[in-house]
Amino acid sequence: MRVLIVLLLMCVPVCQAQTSQEVEIDVQGVKIKIPDVVLRNQDGQDVRFYSDLIKDKVVVLDFFYASCTYVCARQGKVFSELQTLLGERLGKSVFLISVSTDPVKDNPEQLKAWAARYKLKPGWTLVTGDEAEMNKLLVRFTGNKAGGGMHVPATFIANDTKGLWTSAVGIFAPTDLLKAIDSVTR
Repeated sequence: MRVLIVLLLMCVPVCQAQTSQEVEIDVQGVKIKIPDVVLRNQDGQDVRFYSDLIKDKVVVLDFFYASCTYVCARQGKVFSELQTLLGERLGKSVFLISVSTDPVKDNPEQLKAWAARYKLKPGWTLVTGDEAEMNKLLVRFTGNKAGGGMHVPATFIANDTKGLWTSAVGIFAPTDLLKAIDSVTR
């Protein structure tokens, strides 16, 4: 009986770590909590936001919704051009992540159609999810809850291994994003 209790007590921290909804990371000495929510990619596969998409990687992260015809369309074009500039680095040393802000409408089928429009290549992942889970993520990164409509374009560039994160508001030229990527990979 004593052995069973010890084993159960030993399992508690492991079990809690596996089901945790937030991961605390160190960004240049500052502790930041990132939601590690389960999302679905454009292929309908479940992925964890931090553990699968960001952990130990260099990422460029933006927010969009598939039915947006203004800001999001421009962001899609920028990422499409950026993936070409990245060449063989895309999906190997640099990853692009586009997060839907409208999970009610943006299911994997809509994401797949949006991906085709911008000629998505391996290394660029589009994600959506349950609205409640998406709100945890969206509020943390954009300050807004899920939904379509006007929004400010925000881009985050991170080298998670080095704990380097930077962000900017606006739409940038692909060459400027490439310079920012290079600055966090040196």
